[in-house]
Amino acid sequence: MDGPVYLGACCGLIIAPSGGRTLYHMGDTDIFSDMGLIGEIYKPAIGFVPIGDRYTMGARTAALACKRFFRFEVIVPCHYGTFPVLDQTPDQFIAELGTDGVLVPEVGVSFEA
Repeated sequence: MDGPVYLGACCGLIIAPSGGRTLYHMGDTDIFSDMGLIGEIYKPAIGFVPIGDRYTMGARTAALACKRFFRFEVIVPCHYGTFPVLDQTPDQFIAELGTDGVLVPEVGVSFEA
């Protein structure tokens, strides 16, 4: 690679229902400093965090983003295990972050956070 390569905008989503907890789905992204502003302004309680480590953050970086920028009550790891080039389990993410608040849903099973 001869220099920086633009790979697209980070397109997360904030869902802030009236009278409910705010959710932040980070989308397909790596860590970026404006996550600090998202945490400060919206104070999301629930975070969907990409951990696949190919097109998104890896386990270590995702755990750092959660610790540095947010105070999530519930963290749902996502964007892993869908095809071979991605990390296949959330195990490394949980090892980096700890288990407090981490919710790993079962495939095809609905859940509440």
